[in-house]
Amino acid sequence: MKLNNLQKNFYIFFSVIISILIAAILWEKINLPFNNKIGAKGFLVTQEYNPFNDTVRYIFFILLPLIVFFILNKTLKNQTINFEKLIFESNIKKINDRDPYIFIIFFIFIFFILLEFFSINFIFSNYKIDHFHDGNYLTPVQNYISTKKIWTGSQLTHGLSDMFYPLFVWKIFGIESIGAARSFTIFLVLFLKIFSILLSYQLTKITKLNRESKIIFFTLFSSIIIFMSKYTYLGPSYYISHKDIYIILFLIFFIELFINSKFRNLSLIIICLISTFALLFQIDKGFYINFVLFFYFIYLIITKKYKDCLLIIFSLFIFWTIVIGLVSFEEFKAFLNNSKTIILSMDLMHGLKYPEPFFSMGINSDGARATKGLLLQLTACLFVLNFLFSDINKISNSKKMLFIFLILLSLIMYKNALGRSDGPHIRDSNDLPMLINVFFILNYLLIYFKKKIFINKLLSNKNFFIIPLLYLFIYFSVNHNNYNINNIKNYKSNFVNFINIKDHKYLNQKNLKLINYYKEILKNQNCVENITFEDAVPYLLKKPSCTKYWASWLASPTNTQKDYINEIKNVNPKYVFYTTDLLKFDGLGVYERIGLVDSYIMANYEKYDEIDGYIILRKK
Repeated sequence: MKLNNLQKNFYIFFSVIISILIAAILWEKINLPFNNKIGAKGFLVTQEYNPFNDTVRYIFFILLPLIVFFILNKTLKNQTINFEKLIFESNIKKINDRDPYIFIIFFIFIFFILLEFFSINFIFSNYKIDHFHDGNYLTPVQNYISTKKIWTGSQLTHGLSDMFYPLFVWKIFGIESIGAARSFTIFLVLFLKIFSILLSYQLTKITKLNRESKIIFFTLFSSIIIFMSKYTYLGPSYYISHKDIYIILFLIFFIELFINSKFRNLSLIIICLISTFALLFQIDKGFYINFVLFFYFIYLIITKKYKDCLLIIFSLFIFWTIVIGLVSFEEFKAFLNNSKTIILSMDLMHGLKYPEPFFSMGINSDGARATKGLLLQLTACLFVLNFLFSDINKISNSKKMLFIFLILLSLIMYKNALGRSDGPHIRDSNDLPMLINVFFILNYLLIYFKKKIFINKLLSNKNFFIIPLLYLFIYFSVNHNNYNINNIKNYKSNFVNFINIKDHKYLNQKNLKLINYYKEILKNQNCVENITFEDAVPYLLKKPSCTKYWASWLASPTNTQKDYINEIKNVNPKYVFYTTDLLKFDGLGVYERIGLVDSYIMANYEKYDEIDGYIILRKK
């Protein structure tokens, strides 16, 4: 029996659904042997669970439906992907990207973004200190101010951003405070939203839509992408985090490489600059960008674009030479060791098991979000794979190659969700697959409606521009709560008051009492040895940490602990701020995570005093 096209599509659809269910059923069956050669300690280690399990399960969950989709399209529809033509495309068509209507809408969105930014109400911000997030940048910058050391003075968990961001904003505003340090995230989100509109513009250029549909696409896509980030002082800023600013910038210029742009060489140089800065400032994002850049470099070699290869090599050489010259070779070596330690040990120290898709829903609080994240990745992959099957005469191969790299970036970026598999980290990793899905859905909808006679006539009408303007009016009305005239009028005074809030206002009475007492004890000491989860203590005491391991609980790998002990021996601090077994994170206390260091401390220090669950030790 010969199947018609509709029947073939249904057959493929249900086969893919069945393959997804099979992948979900086999999820828990995939188990790698536990391996912890580096001796790190965290929740997954206590469960003897190999964190790489989640990566292998993730790959299988995505790959099985894609293989089914590929095989059925080839056998039932006789569709195939000509990889030779896909890779070796010549004469990339020039894209006419100048449209006054799009520029008008672009600046309308910029106006909305600025209106929202100046409407921020600093008065109702969260004043309570968060040692896990605030401590990440307050203590490293305190170390730098005191020692002028970067990686040799602090183990940076995220990258140079932990140190540079607060230092930069403190220099700009002339005040060193928690409020001023937190404000930098607000400005990052502002630039993130503006860059997101630029990314929307770049994606609009590569669509196969006509002029009128492109204007509507840009309007809809821009409103969605700026909605995906929100202003926040701490932690993730909704789906697109302020940490993703390097990813957004990279994509803006990366797209230029797949159109006939006169800025190609400049874009390559800027991409190399972004990849360098991203790796320095944000280890994970920088790794993902350089991962994609590496495969793009391989692609250039295959296509024999040797001039581009040389430009990339030369640019990276120049930028890293400048970096080493600015920070010193010793600091650069420390940066490499710091990055290696974080990459190899963070999942073991900080990881959580990824919830089982479908079957964990209703049982695990993050089960539904975890399932949604996997499905978003899978649908994005299916969209791109279907795109690769598309008619070569209708879609240029350069655009197809672009989306291969986009989906590669999306897949590797999901590693953040597979590492620390809680709600915020899973949501944070859904940004790029969501954008890819939205891109294709909007394209298909606009192509479909364009075929309707009524819509076609409406778009062909000279007054069609009323449609996006009407949508913008509706968008403004729906989001009117984000715009506050009083806050705009009082923005300067509210902001000045916010950055001038005294640090003690962020502490409760218990913490304030503790800090004041410990400050008195350390008044003749040059540094703070803090072995607790209260990572911001050195900053609050306005002293550097005695070792670079200011977040002692993240120093659990065996070699790191040995280095930690050597640094303690060299500094020989008189007092140690220590924690009790009542204070735990992921079910583990600090002393359980750094057993070697704990043994050394217990052998060489004795109890001096105890206050509110914290112990102060003194050198024997």
